[in-house]
Amino acid sequence: MSLNGILSSALTALHTNTAALRVVSNNVANINTPDYARRVVNQQTLVTAGQLSGVDIADIQRVVDKFLNQETLSANGQSSRYDTQSTIFDQLNGLLGQPGDGTALTSQLDNVFAALSNAALAPTASTSQQGILNAFQNLATTVSSLSSAVSGLQAQVDQQVGTAVDSVNNLIKQIYGLNQQIQTATANGDTSTGLLDQRDLAVKSLSALVDVRTVQQPNGQLSVMTEDGMNLVGDSYAQLSYQSGGVNGSFSAISIANVNPATGAAIGPAQPLDPHLQGGTLKGLVDMRDGALAQLQQEIGSFAQKTAAAFNAQHNANAAYPPPTSLDGRDTGLLAGDGLNFTGKTTIAVTASDGTLVSRIDVDFGAGTLSVDGGATASIGTTIGSFATALNTALGTNGTASFADGQLSLSATGGNGLVVQDDATTPSSRAGTGFSQFFGLNDIFSTGVPSNFATGLSASDAGGFAAGGTMSFVLRDQSGNVGKQASVTLTAGMTIGDIVTALNTGFGGAASFSLGSDGTLTMTPAAQFAGYSLNVTDDTTQRGTTGVSVSALFGLGSSALGNIAAGFSLNADLAQSPQRLALGQPSITAASVAGDTIISSGDNRGLLALQNVGTTNQSFAAAGALGARSASLTDYAASLYQDIASRSQSAQTAQTAQSNRLAEAQSRQSQTSGVNLDEELSNMMMYQQAYSAGARMLQVVQQLYDTLLQIQ
Repeated sequence: MSLNGILSSALTALHTNTAALRVVSNNVANINTPDYARRVVNQQTLVTAGQLSGVDIADIQRVVDKFLNQETLSANGQSSRYDTQSTIFDQLNGLLGQPGDGTALTSQLDNVFAALSNAALAPTASTSQQGILNAFQNLATTVSSLSSAVSGLQAQVDQQVGTAVDSVNNLIKQIYGLNQQIQTATANGDTSTGLLDQRDLAVKSLSALVDVRTVQQPNGQLSVMTEDGMNLVGDSYAQLSYQSGGVNGSFSAISIANVNPATGAAIGPAQPLDPHLQGGTLKGLVDMRDGALAQLQQEIGSFAQKTAAAFNAQHNANAAYPPPTSLDGRDTGLLAGDGLNFTGKTTIAVTASDGTLVSRIDVDFGAGTLSVDGGATASIGTTIGSFATALNTALGTNGTASFADGQLSLSATGGNGLVVQDDATTPSSRAGTGFSQFFGLNDIFSTGVPSNFATGLSASDAGGFAAGGTMSFVLRDQSGNVGKQASVTLTAGMTIGDIVTALNTGFGGAASFSLGSDGTLTMTPAAQFAGYSLNVTDDTTQRGTTGVSVSALFGLGSSALGNIAAGFSLNADLAQSPQRLALGQPSITAASVAGDTIISSGDNRGLLALQNVGTTNQSFAAAGALGARSASLTDYAASLYQDIASRSQSAQTAQTAQSNRLAEAQSRQSQTSGVNLDEELSNMMMYQQAYSAGARMLQVVQQLYDTLLQIQ
């Protein structure tokens, strides 16, 4: 080898090992830098014209393991998903309280039955009545407050969805920008640029929000997509859109569209992202908002519906002492022209303040007649309006009856009171509900919206809805897949049957609506949409002057039960007058005449019947995650708590498993890509020795040149 060859070898050794020492120094300096991947120097011999001329750096390589990287991203997404769910469940459990702690639904029910038991010996005492009233009030407040709190938590989670979407968009743009810079650096021979670490950190942050997988491209770019292949970053990048804020418990979908980087314009139509989410914070948020929280609202609503129905049914069968001077019903959503559709018999009695009979009106709905004090019968007609008119006439100077804005109101004159009693053998019934309860004449609880969806309406009844009112629906599953969107506009003169037909036409076979013999309107999704639920996104319809919409009247939509719980309260008349508590039971027979005592002070039979509500099983329809069942109110409330506890535990178990998975993946990734000080020290010594050897060679060449010059 010539002296020039030796000189070249020495110089290249100096340059190469200097660069290698810089790599080692950079590794050591970044030992605590998150997601930094160590670099290794790959050397190669330098050959010129077939002759060995030194050493060179082939490349500086980032040490990464593709499998471990993807495993870390996947585990990060799932860990974030369940961590989000566990956090929300912790908030939810704080709102619910624990059974037995005095704030839970079960505790409030126990307090109601305890108050009734304490009042059994003195039902007309003011302290007894106030104690019962307080217990009912606390139960109502707990139900409505819990419903409101869950709705608030849903809204909070929805806002977090919007924030997460903004973060995803920012990270996607950041990764796309880094891709362009890395492509340029790679083309210039820089295969270990620090931009790669920045990109990995951005991808890791993105994986905590949405599930991702990556594909390395030859030009240095990294393609990023969801687990099921939706593009996030590639030649173009994706942009997510979301409008926070739900309507009637229904929230819009997250949409995703590819964007042309040069113009910022969307490429093709946007698609819903929700069904494609498999991990990340977004998945956890959407699952909680549309899953656990929405289902809990339905379960609370189901509890409120049956609690109101059970207590109201018994209270309407009871009577207060002294009897109240007026009975004002709730807004049924019915019109005066609707068919009466009652069967059986009932008696409306006017009493003196001491509970003695003044006059009685016996109504025989089956025969379509009424009679006053056992006298001649008179027709009540076939509509609710005609019945109210006939009843008003029958009351004469003793009182009045009217039906307006969906409400039946009765009042007595001269300081007298009113008592309603169904016939013991053939009690009155409209769609399975007694006369007084159907109109809510003597309710304990109010719900703000109709809670009895068995309306008793028939297909031939006039719709009564103003022309031009519209209803908008979305048929959607829990994953966010939309089966059908439909809108129905009502026209003048439509009957109830016409409205049902319009709904079926609007859904085009995706779902079918049918009106039951009891006036319930049910929706059944088509086979391909089994498990989908109906969301009402808008309803501007109004029945007459009642203010009741189609969806509220028939309880359409997944939010219908939740609306019952939201408006759950103690009847305003009862709240203002504890003496209106109906704790006795009337005793009216066909032989009862004026002056007979039909309700007396100290009668506790009605109170005992209210107590029995606690041990009577109610028929609960499927709601939320709870299937249909026959259970007492207390048992159902306990099931509600058990459902949330089980879900919370499942989320915590999954979170622990995914957190352990992530820790293991990160540990293995660190062993592969992390900086090891011992290894770096060894490399540093090796490169220093190689550098020293190169320097020594340079000295030897200099000495040889000096010797040659002296020979000359």
